Amino acid sequence: MSIDWDGLVLDACQDTFGEPVVWQSSQLPSPVSITGIFSDGYRAADLIGGDDGVSPVHISASVPMLGVQLSQFTVAPLQGDLMTVRGVTWRVREVQPDSFGAARLELVCADGENDPLPCGVAQPRW
Repeated sequence: MSIDWDGLVLDACQDTFGEPVVWQSSQLPSPVSITGIFSDGYRAADLIGGDDGVSPVHISASVPMLGVQLSQFTVAPLQGDLMTVRGVTWRVREVQPDSFGAARLELVCADGENDPLPCGVAQPRW
C-alpha cells in the first residue's frame, strides 16, 4: 500500500504553515504564485581548524530556506530562480528534493544584488 504523501501530508503542511510566494522561473515568461514554508533561521558555521580545544568558536550564519511542494510547479525549480517572500526577493542557491514530493530550497538574498550593501544589510529585514 502506497501513501499519498503529496495529498495527505504535503497539502496539509502547506495549508497550515505555507505563505504566499511569487516564483520567477528562468524557464517561464511570467511569475507564478505558489505557497511555501519560509524559515530564516540560524545555524552554527563550521570552520576548518576552529575546534582545537583551546578556544571556542562562536560563529553563526543565516540560512534562509523555503520548503515547497513540487506538485505546485509546472517546471522544476532551478538554481538561480527568484522567490519573493514577505516582500523580499531571494535567489535559489540550491534545490534539495526529497523522496516524498517536497523540496528544500536554500536561498540567498537577491534584493539589491548590485548595491554595495545588498538585502538591506544596513536595515533589518523584520
